[in-house]
Amino acid sequence: MSPEGASALFPPPRPGSPSVPGPTVREALIWGMTRLKEAEVPDPRLSAELLLAEVLGVDRIALILAPERPLEDALWASFQEKIQRRSKHEPIAYLTGKKEFWSLTFQVNPSVLIPRPETELLVETALSLPWPEGESKTVLELGTGSGAVIISLALSLSHRKGFRFVATDVSPEALAVARQNAKNHGVEEKIRWVIGDWLSPFTSQRRWFDLILCNPPYVADGEWSALPPSVRDFEPWTALRGGADGLAAIRKILGRASAQLKVGGWLLLEIGETQAEAVREAAEKYSFHAMEILKDYSGKNRLWKGCCHG
Repeated sequence: MSPEGASALFPPPRPGSPSVPGPTVREALIWGMTRLKEAEVPDPRLSAELLLAEVLGVDRIALILAPERPLEDALWASFQEKIQRRSKHEPIAYLTGKKEFWSLTFQVNPSVLIPRPETELLVETALSLPWPEGESKTVLELGTGSGAVIISLALSLSHRKGFRFVATDVSPEALAVARQNAKNHGVEEKIRWVIGDWLSPFTSQRRWFDLILCNPPYVADGEWSALPPSVRDFEPWTALRGGADGLAAIRKILGRASAQLKVGGWLLLEIGETQAEAVREAAEKYSFHAMEILKDYSGKNRLWKGCCHG
């Protein structure tokens, strides 16, 4: 059967048409995979399986175990609608409303950046810092988005007393998502939520924080058009675009953080894989030492780490 023929195998139901037996799981997957392949969506089989599993409220294994299960009309219509949207490269996470990060499930929508596996390095590095027992510490995440990083830290450090957590975002919609995720994971009261642009809500007349961490926008203007359409056309550009060289937000954060970190406090910034030296040079203008560039699990430069010496 040609791709065109497969695409027409299960046309959308007409309004008012009589109910007829829907396709089986196997037939629905074939239809979905074909549509996505025609639209040049990466991993069409995986996308179709994830979306059908979401519609049916099961895991992907269940699709294999019951390939001849017929789909009810409402479920078939829902799956078709999601496939149509995915064929336009809308991210799976927005279609399912969730994304896994740090082995936890977070709600997401188009008002927040979808958490990436490489951003787990922020959490891992924060947890590896020398945190003496019995000392009070204040941790700040800038541009929290879905809250995945600060919530993962709050949960991972829940056994430690004296830790305070603060998270900012300029978007009220993003903070609403983060608050809901914190509530879902039982740490809503552990985190102070602040609306504002980076460090602007905090006075520079006091050194507040022991750790500031952030996944800032770092995509250079010249790189924007080359991004996958699932990123470029759907995710919030304010969380991605970092100006002409990708470092506009990073420079702003470096300048303010050096005045608001306690002496001996740490700043962690996710960076683009080609930005290590540029970020290091920018950081040298401020009060940081013990600087490191850490690689992600793909071997790419991913994290700048620096200690504030006042």
